Amino acid sequence: MSQEIKNYKVYKMSLTTLSPVFIGSGEELNKSMYVYNDKEIMIIDEKKLIKELLLRKGLYESFLNECSSGDLNLTNFLEKNLNGYKDIDIYKYKITSYSDIKTGGKFNNINTFIKSSNGKPYIPGSSIKGAIRTAIIANEIYHNKEKYINFFENKNYPKNFNGKFAKTPIDNLKELENIALKNIFSKYKSIFNKNDKIEVLPNILFKFLYVSDSNEVNLDNLFIGKQHDFSTKGNKLNELPIFMELIKPETKFNFSISIDKSIIDYFDIKNIIKNLRNYFRQYFYCVEEINLLFFKNNVEIQYKPFCQLEGLTSNALIGGHNGYLTKNILYSICCELEKENNTVVGMANKEEIINLIKYHLNTKFKKHKHLEDSIISPRTLKLTKYNETLFNIGICNIKVEEELC
Repeated sequence: MSQEIKNYKVYKMSLTTLSPVFIGSGEELNKSMYVYNDKEIMIIDEKKLIKELLLRKGLYESFLNECSSGDLNLTNFLEKNLNGYKDIDIYKYKITSYSDIKTGGKFNNINTFIKSSNGKPYIPGSSIKGAIRTAIIANEIYHNKEKYINFFENKNYPKNFNGKFAKTPIDNLKELENIALKNIFSKYKSIFNKNDKIEVLPNILFKFLYVSDSNEVNLDNLFIGKQHDFSTKGNKLNELPIFMELIKPETKFNFSISIDKSIIDYFDIKNIIKNLRNYFRQYFYCVEEINLLFFKNNVEIQYKPFCQLEGLTSNALIGGHNGYLTKNILYSICCELEKENNTVVGMANKEEIINLIKYHLNTKFKKHKHLEDSIISPRTLKLTKYNETLFNIGICNIKVEEELC
């Protein structure tokens, strides 16, 4: 860098979940690590459990024998051997499940939500920053479609639905993202030295944007949800044996964003919020057009994509298990939004772009056979049940609370 940058704009921010949110810790709870009690999952504290078992003659040895078999079902073991186990202090925390954790009589593993060293859930700054990065790239592409459509044309992609398809797939659209990043970076390259490494410069812009981890929230803001997939092929709603700890809707987190003043004209906080909102609309209104009619026509299914809270608009897609297309820029090339109410009014170069998306999805997910799709489609909408209602996963509001300096 030409000099050390010391001046920042710092903002106090909030993130409010408008639907269930999942950010994985990379760990799972198996049937030997929790107790299932009707709609309550009780996560065991191993040290407290062992201490309790040692108080009862022969029980610890029986426990070790079942552990060594590799098939310990803790719920069954405690039901047989420890009277009143539900009320004994041997648990780290208890959490409500809105779905039966058993499939065919077998207990499923549970993917856990990321937690701090204090054992409480929080939102990592990297998850928020990743959403901002995707939104910035997507809006660059959305507002300059002519540059990026040419990119596809130069790749020799298919020309019609039933024509021949190119042999070389695009690798997860990373090349397109890199081109967009270079175009964004070109506005700011004058602040860098010639000695800086050119190959990392497009991404280096995001080093000027600092996003803190959020505060912790109490464990009672978690619940256990099961993944439900709605497929546009055949209009089917399927339940999968995938269980997660999710943050409840209407949970508020606080965090901070610090922006280097040298690029404040592009990473201005108002632009960040605008980019997030626009990217969410690019994705969601295309999904709504394709999917939501199914739920409107099936009144027995209680469904809403997200909660409507006064003063909070849905503007961000956070975390995992919410669908492949919530993390990339495909729809940014496709959709056209009506300026007044931000609804989708059409698709730019629809037929050509449908082919591009179909081809991309088919090369990335070969077993899914997307080539027969007749519409632009996420193919699968990821949902979970909370309080008897199906919600989309990962929809949030990010908001500026206060400029600190």
